Amino acid sequence: MIFITGGVRSGKSAFAEKFARQLGEEKTLYYVATGVSFDEEMKKRIIRHQQDRENQNAHWNTVEMQVQIPFTIEQLSNNDVVLFECVTTWLSNVLYTYEQINENSEYIDNCIESLQKQLLTWRKQGATIIVVSNEVLDELPSQYDEVNLYRKLLGELHQWIVQNSDEAYEVQFQLVQRWK
Repeated sequence: MIFITGGVRSGKSAFAEKFARQLGEEKTLYYVATGVSFDEEMKKRIIRHQQDRENQNAHWNTVEMQVQIPFTIEQLSNNDVVLFECVTTWLSNVLYTYEQINENSEYIDNCIESLQKQLLTWRKQGATIIVVSNEVLDELPSQYDEVNLYRKLLGELHQWIVQNSDEAYEVQFQLVQRWK
């Protein structure tokens, strides 16, 4: 498992896609897209990412995932490379869904546990997993409880992913720093 983080528009997605293509020669490439086009800005970002992948010399199997892991990619093998794009968007989806269905806090914990379990399962199955996330934890605490909850959960997820990763990278201004 490989973790790649960085600021918004830092070049982390391009780095992650290139990394996946290099690892994925003669392998099946999966792009797990967590973005939901809920406004014009997000629609444009999704289209840009799709066009970026179309312009590459690689065949990506795109799988859309709002919260739950789609059944189509629960079983993988060492012939597979999965690019999970991205943790921050996925966690936003979880919190938005939680807010819409008025569940108790177990819902959030169960979603996070399910993602962690699936990442470890893919790893045990031999797949290479590249997990991308945004670095948003450098900001001062917010006056809003929801933002602070998001930051707390994201920080805990980042720590868990790095602990369980073989490699960890941070991308800033298209400059890559390997931390693990």
